[in-house]
Amino acid sequence: MKANLIEIFESIQGEGFYVGVRQLFIRFAGCNLNCYYCDTPKTAESCLDLISDKSLENPVSAEYVQQRIDSSKVHSVCFTGGEPMLQAEFIASLNKTRPFYLESNMTLPEKAKLLRFCDFVAGDLKVRESGIRNYEDVLQKTVKCFKILKNTRKRRTFCKIVLPESFDAEEVLNSAYEIKNYVLGFVLQPVFGSRVDKILKLQKQMIDFADTRVIPQVHKYLGVR
Repeated sequence: MKANLIEIFESIQGEGFYVGVRQLFIRFAGCNLNCYYCDTPKTAESCLDLISDKSLENPVSAEYVQQRIDSSKVHSVCFTGGEPMLQAEFIASLNKTRPFYLESNMTLPEKAKLLRFCDFVAGDLKVRESGIRNYEDVLQKTVKCFKILKNTRKRRTFCKIVLPESFDAEEVLNSAYEIKNYVLGFVLQPVFGSRVDKILKLQKQMIDFADTRVIPQVHKYLGVR
């Protein structure tokens, strides 16, 4: 089993409910969406292993990734991207010798079924203003994914909503309400550098039905990967 990766590295989690925990990051190449604020390349001829300072030819084997997982001393292994659900079979082939933390855009319900064994899920709820196509279809698939990977006693699932300065607060509120029973809570994440006035007002509305936190991309403010 092999997968196209962009990089492998250790750092702190910079987003969401688990900000500050140390993780091993496995960053996958490729995504099925095209959000205007995305800061990750979609393709990579090689994978940079920053732990050993090696450049690996893509695709990278599951055996190599497993070695990295087994030798790490971290809170969890973060599968990110890109969109890691595109490589669900690869992730499912790995032995979970450390807790698995999935970061996903939550738009591939047929793949989500393969990843129920993950310990943590940081799932996105995209807003219309992110620039993605076929928004209504994407939203329906997102709800399905959260139902499949819902928060349980064994799996901690939360929802992250990346918000630009301009967004439809009522639409976000209605969409969040639709998945509130499947998540531990919500994180409202401003696009880096955006003002948060409108986001704080949205938080005030959402805390009526769910734990809702405003958390920026902390790693960018700290200047770490």
